Amino acid sequence: MGIPQILLYLMIVIYFASLWKIFEKAGREKWEGFVPGYNIWVWLKVLNKPWWWIFFFPIPFVNFVITVACNVETARMFGKYNPKDTILTVLVPWYMIPAIAYKEENVIVEPTDWTKKGDREKRSIHDHLTLFFMAPFIGHALLVVFRLTGSKDKANKKTMPKEWTDALGFAIVAATIIRVFFFEAFTIPTGSMEKTMLIGDYLFVNKLKYGAKIPQTPLSVPFVHNRIPGSYTKSYVEWFKNDYMRLPGYGAIERNDIMVFNWPAGDTVIVHDDAIAHDYYSILRNHAFTMSGVSSYEGFDGIKDVMMTKAREHIASGGALYANPSGGSPITKTGGVMSHPVDKKENYIKRCVAVGGDTIEIINGTIHINGVAEEIPEYAQFTYWFYFKNYEAAIPFSDQYLYEHYEIYPSGIQRGEIEVGDSLTGVKKVNVMIMPCSKRIAAELTSLTGVDSASVIWEKKGADVGYSSIFPNDISIDWTKDNFGPLYIPKEGGTIQLNDENYIAYKRAITAYEGNTLEKVGKDYLINGEAAKTYTFKQNYYWLMGDNRHGSADSRYWGYVPEDHVVGTASFVWFSKTTEKGWFDGGVRWSRIFSFIK
Repeated sequence: MGIPQILLYLMIVIYFASLWKIFEKAGREKWEGFVPGYNIWVWLKVLNKPWWWIFFFPIPFVNFVITVACNVETARMFGKYNPKDTILTVLVPWYMIPAIAYKEENVIVEPTDWTKKGDREKRSIHDHLTLFFMAPFIGHALLVVFRLTGSKDKANKKTMPKEWTDALGFAIVAATIIRVFFFEAFTIPTGSMEKTMLIGDYLFVNKLKYGAKIPQTPLSVPFVHNRIPGSYTKSYVEWFKNDYMRLPGYGAIERNDIMVFNWPAGDTVIVHDDAIAHDYYSILRNHAFTMSGVSSYEGFDGIKDVMMTKAREHIASGGALYANPSGGSPITKTGGVMSHPVDKKENYIKRCVAVGGDTIEIINGTIHINGVAEEIPEYAQFTYWFYFKNYEAAIPFSDQYLYEHYEIYPSGIQRGEIEVGDSLTGVKKVNVMIMPCSKRIAAELTSLTGVDSASVIWEKKGADVGYSSIFPNDISIDWTKDNFGPLYIPKEGGTIQLNDENYIAYKRAITAYEGNTLEKVGKDYLINGEAAKTYTFKQNYYWLMGDNRHGSADSRYWGYVPEDHVVGTASFVWFSKTTEKGWFDGGVRWSRIFSFIK
C-alpha cells in the first residue's frame, strides 16, 4: 500500500470518527455518523444541501470539489469565518474537522443573516478566500469586471463573492461531469487528418460510445490538460492516482473509426519554447545519429550505444540544441524532459485502420489487413509529384486556384526543377510541383492544361531517413512509412512466442503499457525476472493512421495504441476557421459548422 492510499484511508477514518460528534451537536443521532453512505446523506441534510449531491461523491475530481465545499460549510455552521480557519479547513481538513467536532467550545451558531451588515462584514474575507480557492485569479478577475461595469452587492442579499463562489462551483462541477463522462471539446492543430478534418476545426469527442475513462490523476487544475497555460508547470499531482477503469459503452472500436487517444509516446517528452511536446526517445535517437557524424546505418550500428549514452548525457545536461525528429531546424531546449501518466499524455486524433488480432502490412501505400489489400479510400491523401514543362504558364495551378477549389494552402506546396533521365536516354530538366492531395484530386489536376503526369514516389524498405524513426524504432528493421510490416496487432488474451523479432516489436507493449519488466539474457527472455517463452497480452491494441498519409505522425512511427489510451470517438464539428494568414484567409468555414464526422 502506497502513501496516497494510506492518506485516503486516513481521511475516511477521520470523517467516520468525527461526523458522529458533529451530528450530535446538530441534534442528530450518534449512530448515523457510522453508517457508510447514509452518513454522507445526513451530513448534507445537516448542512442544508440538496440530497442529490450524494451522487457527486463517487465522481473523481468532482468528489474532491464537493468534499471541500462540505468542509467549508461545516466550518461556517460553527462560525469559523476568520482567514486562518478558512485556509486550514480547505488545506488541512484532517485537522480542522476533528477540531470542530471534539472541542467543546465549538457550537453551532445561527446561520448568516444577510440582512445584517455585521454578519455580512464578518464573513467578507472568508468569502473572498473561498472564491479564490474555487477559481484562483479567474473568479476575482470576473468579479472586478462586473464591479467596473456597475454591479454592486444588493441589500439583504448574498455578497457578490459568495454569489460568484456558488455559481462557479456549480459551473465547474457540471462542466467537469460533462467533460469526463460525456463530451469534450478538441481542436485540430495539424494537417494529419486532411481533408477529413481541417486545421482549425473545433469538434466534440464522444466518450459515451466506447465508455468514459475514470480519471487516473483526478487532482488537477480544472479544464487544463497537462500543463498550466503559459508555463511548463504540470497541472496535476501524482501522489494520488486511480487504476485504469472504463465505464460500459454502447459500441465497440471498429476499423475506420476516427478516434481521440492519449499519445502512447507521450509518457516521456521534451517541451520546447512553443509548448509542443516531442517524444524524448525520438529526439534521443536523432540527436545520437547527428552527434555520431556517420552517414549510414551500417556505420552507426557499431557505435550507437556509445552515442546514445552521450546524447542522453548531453540532453540531460541542458544541451543548447538537439535534432528535431520531424525535420526542420533544431529545437531549443526550454522545458526539459517531462513524464506524464496515461490520462495526461497529449491528445491525438487519427483513424483506426486495424484492431487487436489483425496483421497489418503496407505495400506502396496500400494497407493490407490479414493479407487482403484494402482499396485506398477517397479521403486518403498522399504527396503527389506533378510534372510539367512550364508551371508558370499553367494558370489553373496558381495558389489561388488550388485554394479556392481544393483548399490546398500555399504553405503545403513546393515548386522546383529536377533532372530526369540518364546518360542513355538523355538528361532533361523538368518543372515539378509537390503537394498533398487525394487520388481523385490528383486525377482532376492531371487533366488540366500543361500537366505531363503525376505520381507518388513510394518510400521503399531500407530508405528510412534519420535513425530508426519508423516503429519499432530499431536499426535492424528496414520498414518505411509506405512499405511496412507485416506486424501482428496485440489482442487481449492473444499469445506470442518470445524471439528476437518479437522482442523488438512488443517490448514496449509488455513493459510500458502492461507494467512488466522484460530483458534478454543470452538466449533467454525474462519477464519480471522469470524465464518465459511466451507472453499473453492483457488488453487490446489498435493501429491508428492519419488520412494525410504522407503528413501524419502516427502508429507507423510510435506503434500501436493500447485500449487504456483510448479517449473517445470524434463526433461532429461545431466550429471551423482557417488558421493560415494571407490573401487566402477565408475566416470562418460556414459549411463545416455543425457537420458530422465520417
